[in-house]
Amino acid sequence: MAEIEVYTARYEREHGHPPAGRRFWLFTLVSETGAILYEVKLNEQLIYPAALERARATAEQRKAFRIIVEP
Repeated sequence: MAEIEVYTARYEREHGHPPAGRRFWLFTLVSETGAILYEVKLNEQLIYPAALERARATAEQRKAFRIIVEP
């Protein structure tokens, strides 16, 4: 399977910096056609790399094309 794209532009526009730090993260998984497949809303505070790994695991299961980091 190809690498899953991680889209952070919207987050960066709203926060003024790339995703980082510890917070309750929200990710949207999108198919290749642009349809929303699933929302990953983490119910615990995690640092960004750990949260992204969880989102990637879910994206692989759901065969997502893109992960959008929500602001």
